[in-house]
Amino acid sequence: AQVEETCLALDSSLSRREARARAIDLLARVGIPEPERRYRNYPHQFSGGQRQRVVIAIALAGSPDIIIADEPTSALDATVQKQVLELLKILVDETGVSIILVTHDMGVISEITNRVLVMRKGQVVEADRTTAILDQPGHDYTKKLLAAVPRLRIPTGIDSGQAGSSALDGDQNPLLVAEGVSRQFAPQGFAWGIGRGKPRFGLRDVGIRLARGSITGIVGESGSGKTTFGRILAGLDKAPTGRITIGEHAFDVSRSGRRSGLLGRVQMIFQDPSVSLNPRMTIGETLDESIRFGARIRSGEEPADLAAMMDRLGLARSLLGRYPHQLSGGQKQRVCIARALLARPEIIVADEPTSALDVSVQAEIVGLLKDTIAERAMTMVFISHDLAIVQAMCSSVYIFKDGRIEDFGPTEFIFSRSDNPYTRALINARPQRFTC
Repeated sequence: AQVEETCLALDSSLSRREARARAIDLLARVGIPEPERRYRNYPHQFSGGQRQRVVIAIALAGSPDIIIADEPTSALDATVQKQVLELLKILVDETGVSIILVTHDMGVISEITNRVLVMRKGQVVEADRTTAILDQPGHDYTKKLLAAVPRLRIPTGIDSGQAGSSALDGDQNPLLVAEGVSRQFAPQGFAWGIGRGKPRFGLRDVGIRLARGSITGIVGESGSGKTTFGRILAGLDKAPTGRITIGEHAFDVSRSGRRSGLLGRVQMIFQDPSVSLNPRMTIGETLDESIRFGARIRSGEEPADLAAMMDRLGLARSLLGRYPHQLSGGQKQRVCIARALLARPEIIVADEPTSALDVSVQAEIVGLLKDTIAERAMTMVFISHDLAIVQAMCSSVYIFKDGRIEDFGPTEFIFSRSDNPYTRALINARPQRFTC
């Protein structure tokens, strides 16, 4: 209805039926699966990446002369990002529309733009053709940005006939074992108790094993079930079937919150720090709450040291009296990391913790997470669609597709030896300039 509304508002000659047909066509062009069926769905029934595609469809509805695209692919996985960029290029060629692309993703810049303006603190520090900027940057800030871009490394000269073992680190003595986790969602078009069609599977018989002190990656396209599974691991969502065991303790995945028993043992770092922080609480109040929560869960232990954590994460203590809107994106994400660590969990689930950050801050956060997990011998599940970051962070990787585990193994095996077609498609969708 939202896409239709835009079509009708911009072209009063269209009938309702014509506007609906145009809306379905636009949804198909931006890669929404089964658009004839899914155009009836509400926003909450789409993944984050799918919602982003719908917004792009709305922008295209009026056949504009100029499109200002502000981070249009930041929530998209590599394959869908490639589809959207190819779509934008086709639109430029076929319609003559001009696009102003605002992004922190240098891979996107390399794939689609003709000319680049590099901005810092409200000023343009460098402007030139894209190839000139990427090949011979002139300003120190541009050089810093390019140096911070994570490179996906694909080893060459490997004999595919000797693929080696895909055994995971956690197979021998895992900290966490999840088995048979399945989750269905309401039928497509479900509203006010009336459903259409069959229930949609978000997860189908998913199981993983996490080694103690490891970082395990979960990768997949938008809507593949990555976030749903992460929320179940953290006790924030429930699954009708399945089993999760941490150490010797089994937990009830059919319940969420405190009743699941997982709350406190697993903490989550969310994708958008602006949304996950309470705007009415100061940073100090937010972190104090986490310390008290951790103390209740693990009575008898020394409470976490807030000042030491602030210093460790590079956060000035003067920020404790401020509210989230007074912090930068990187500072807010560091606060979210501090909040998770101060509760002293056994496991942290990090759901796209760097996708909203520019490449320089992204590199700092990745290094910070990796060092902190190693120093504290903690265990992390790192959910991301950025394969280069997953490769740099993780010792093992699970590839999700349509709610199932499509591929899994040690990181080196996945990126260099796996012959799974879907895994290779994800890797090949990465911008070639930043693949080596």
